Amino acid sequence: MADLTIKRFCYAPFGVYGMLSLPGGQRLYTVEKPWLGNRPGESCIPTGIYDCAPRYYYGGGYDAIEVLDVPNRSHILFHIANVPADVKGCIGVGVDTGWVKGQWAVTSSQNAFAEFMRQMDREFTLEIQTACD
Repeated sequence: MADLTIKRFCYAPFGVYGMLSLPGGQRLYTVEKPWLGNRPGESCIPTGIYDCAPRYYYGGGYDAIEVLDVPNRSHILFHIANVPADVKGCIGVGVDTGWVKGQWAVTSSQNAFAEFMRQMDREFTLEIQTACD
């Protein structure tokens, strides 16, 4: 059993959206690139179970969480992101869903990410599912 689960509920041509529940019970939402065959930097990652570990996000200049051992991929991070264009195969977290920059998005990503890191700044296992799994 994984420590954290993302249930993806929307697969759209412009992005993939999911919901996760933190151990403290708070719900957050996720944003990823659309499914494009697991292409590095262009696609969300496949459903499955992954180990995760803290890692410094040099592009953002802050601590983040890396999703490890994704087939044919590397440097997949949880980080601050509101819209699919903000990620390159990574996972952004938000407080809710809504509109940002005229696009379907997760909102208040900085606040959501701070709470995510407060609770998950350690090694853990992640399961990514579709909502119908």
